[in-house]
Amino acid sequence: MFIVVLIVLSCLPPTLPYKDFSTHTPYEYSRGDITKVQWSDQLVPTRFYLIARHGSRHLGAKHVIFMEKFLDKVLLEEESFKKLPWLSTWKRPYYFPDSHLVPQGMLEHYRLAQRYKKKFPAFFPPYYPTKYHIRSTHILRTSQSAASFLFGIFEGMGPVNQFSLPTNLSTKGFQPVGLEIESADEDELLRFMDNCPAYTNCPMTKNSKLEITKLHESEKYKKLVLDPISERAGFSLTVEDVEGLYDLCNFEHVSPTESNNSSFCDLIPRSAFALLDYSRDLSRYYKSSYPNKLGYELSCVVLKDVLREFESEESATALRFAHSETIVPLITLLGINKDQDIIYTWDKEEFWNRTTKLSELDPFATNMGFVVFRNSSSEQDIIKIYLNEREVKITACASSEEGCTRDELLDIVRGTLGQCDRSAMCFGTNTTNDDVIISTVDDVIVSTRDNENDNVQPMNESTSLTSQCISEKNVDLAVAAKLADENKVLLDFNLFVIMTGLSGLCIVLMGLVAFNCKKIISDDVDSGYQKMPFLDS
Repeated sequence: MFIVVLIVLSCLPPTLPYKDFSTHTPYEYSRGDITKVQWSDQLVPTRFYLIARHGSRHLGAKHVIFMEKFLDKVLLEEESFKKLPWLSTWKRPYYFPDSHLVPQGMLEHYRLAQRYKKKFPAFFPPYYPTKYHIRSTHILRTSQSAASFLFGIFEGMGPVNQFSLPTNLSTKGFQPVGLEIESADEDELLRFMDNCPAYTNCPMTKNSKLEITKLHESEKYKKLVLDPISERAGFSLTVEDVEGLYDLCNFEHVSPTESNNSSFCDLIPRSAFALLDYSRDLSRYYKSSYPNKLGYELSCVVLKDVLREFESEESATALRFAHSETIVPLITLLGINKDQDIIYTWDKEEFWNRTTKLSELDPFATNMGFVVFRNSSSEQDIIKIYLNEREVKITACASSEEGCTRDELLDIVRGTLGQCDRSAMCFGTNTTNDDVIISTVDDVIVSTRDNENDNVQPMNESTSLTSQCISEKNVDLAVAAKLADENKVLLDFNLFVIMTGLSGLCIVLMGLVAFNCKKIISDDVDSGYQKMPFLDS
């Protein structure tokens, strides 16, 4: 079956565009349209929370290194100019090694904001700080994305030159907007995966590199990727060369102008595209998705934030701007597009038919909107969830076909390790005790939610014996230890109050004694020293 699929893909016309670039897929390739979603007449939208990934960006230093190395090689090969005639007139651009937004990434958020505003105008009144709770991570591309989104919301809505003052910001209504940003070491909401030793040291987190290495060294990769691409390029390519070529092709889609309209994608057959897209998916799967229970359950803090905003007496539009490492775990926690009975290793045919395909679930600018609707008939609230501008159904929300109740989402939070106690999840400890509870396991298992018949697979032995990962049992012990410590603190406080009271009583008694002594001595100054009666033997 696997080989048949690849043969069919290879036979497709080479001009047919392949648009799957794992988590580096442009948003326009995967999005829905929020302006077209519908709901029943009885439902009235009342609250809104959006969490979004940053938009399309430069690919980063690691990718640029591979891109530059491949270009150095291809431009020295005479055969390359025969295979790619456009190379003779193509001007090699400068590839920025940073990861800041490209213009397309800014437009993705700008247009997303306009569509949401068109569909839910009541959620976007003229700006006032208490009407909006806006937050991004400390990394620049998320604050750039926030600025792009907010420009799409408030364009022309700011203060205009009503009073002909020279100090006015703009005659076209520019609106400055406040943005909350936590420091790198304190952001436990949008960067919950950082500063978490249990997650960093977990074999599941580390296993992605091992699986990708196995894939790159396989005979299958050589036949389906290295050999056909080398033939098209006119010279022999290495794994690093192919990675650089794939990134150059990716960048042609992310930023056509900056790539000077190159056509490196022509060197990659569709069957190779499919395998390259899959190899990029592997890393994020093991770090943040179904195989990594701790990795995705850490996102419960975001779901708690959603419920906290909805329960606040102050009705405000909540906007959060973060990363793939934030969104993918949340998608997984909610059970969206969960594959059934799939063993997450590179050589399984089932993976090719996976529904958790990251080019569709987590492209650049991926976003998840939570909307509270009030049922005008029952006066009950229901929460609908929109992923990339399409409504999604949550398996755990079974009480209504309309969406989720607050209690159902709260049950998801409570069902996580330590009932979403991040201290216990990351350190196996509590805030008052520095003892770390970590378990070393011989076989770390893969577990997924909401399926009693899930297959359990042991991790690779080479990593499982040397790695550490916090267990549910020890999380429970840590939570119990936290409660015990809280009780101990309360007991110590009560003892302190009792001892302080006794000490105060002693001081009062000593004061009375001193007063009586003074009175006895002063009763007869001329008679000299008199022995105090209570000292008589």
